[in-house]
Amino acid sequence: MSQVIPTTGRIVRYRGKEGIHAIRAAIVTADVTTLDPRGVEVGAVPPLDDEFHVHLWVFTPGRLGGFHEYNVGPGVDPGTWHWPERVS
Repeated sequence: MSQVIPTTGRIVRYRGKEGIHAIRAAIVTADVTTLDPRGVEVGAVPPLDDEFHVHLWVFTPGRLGGFHEYNVGPGVDPGTWHWPERVS
C-alpha cells in the first residue's frame, strides 16, 4: 500500500515530544508544494526534509490554543504525525 502524501489543510494527529507524549489534532500548514522558498532563504521558516515532512499547527486545550511544530515526519514515536484512524 502506498503512503498518502500530506498536503496543506489536512488534519493529522501529532504525538508530543515532551511529557506524556499526548496525541493532539494538528493541521498541516505547509508541505513541499506550498512552502515559500523565500521564507526558507531568509530563515523565517525551516526547510522540509522530504515530501512526507510537514509544518504543523498543533491544537491544544487552554488559552494559547496551540503551537507550531516544524519539519515533522510521519511515524508513531514522539514528535511525529500520523493520519487519524478511520471510524466506521
